[in-house]
Amino acid sequence: MVEAISIGTAKNAEAVINRFDHEVKTLNSQGINFKYRISYKGNITFLGCDLHDKNISPEKFKLYLAEVLTDIIYEDWASLIVNKIIRDHYYYFSEEEKKSIKSKVLELILNEGHKYYPSSRKKQITEKIKEYLDKNDELILDGFINFRLKDYMLEIEGLVDDAVDDFLMEKEYLEFIRLLRYFVDIQEPKVEEIHILLKKDAIFQLVDKDGKTIENEYLNGFSVDLMTNSINYDDLLISALITLAPKEVTIHTKEQDEFKETLKTIENIFGERLRYCPGCKICLK
Repeated sequence: MVEAISIGTAKNAEAVINRFDHEVKTLNSQGINFKYRISYKGNITFLGCDLHDKNISPEKFKLYLAEVLTDIIYEDWASLIVNKIIRDHYYYFSEEEKKSIKSKVLELILNEGHKYYPSSRKKQITEKIKEYLDKNDELILDGFINFRLKDYMLEIEGLVDDAVDDFLMEKEYLEFIRLLRYFVDIQEPKVEEIHILLKKDAIFQLVDKDGKTIENEYLNGFSVDLMTNSINYDDLLISALITLAPKEVTIHTKEQDEFKETLKTIENIFGERLRYCPGCKICLK
């Protein structure tokens, strides 16, 4: 039997036990006799891990435990770390706002397909845990994370800061959209119906239901803007729509990916007034 190794925790015992329950079932189903027992010392819960299998070397056993503990740190402990950082640094947000920020951070940490997912970081943490277990038969997760994984803690703190910045920008955006929508709702429509033709290279055209270019005194200023080299066509399109405040807006385009952000803004402003054309004579024209 491999010498027992004790894993202790003061904060997240239930998550650690659930994880080890899952690992025991997985290993036992593979014919590997892995067991653990629970004991308590003060406010710390200990899991004494034993491997009753002569075919598994102590080195392999420790490496396996290191990998399990790494998963616990990433998937079960990250939430505690994020909570603490938000509580200490962003205590002035409402509870609902804190939940939203936390959700954004955990998405970055746990989403392997995301650019922020630190694939190499897990390997580094596993190696640190394995090195520690080579010299010690007891590991307290809380202390190990706080004192031996400071780089990881700083990394999460940076992700929280980024998530807060994104949250504030999104909040400002939603407030801006709310004001634009209010402005559109209260003003008298200058035209009943507008069809927007969106083409490649951010080019757009506003036409009526028959496909004829809309001529309107309120758009005179925009023809001047079109002559400038630095014009932002997305902003120009949205400005034109807000100025005209149409009762109905129909979008014709095969380039939805190119106009993704612009279309999202138009949807948010015009809501039920907006529809997408599935294909018609205007599209063909």
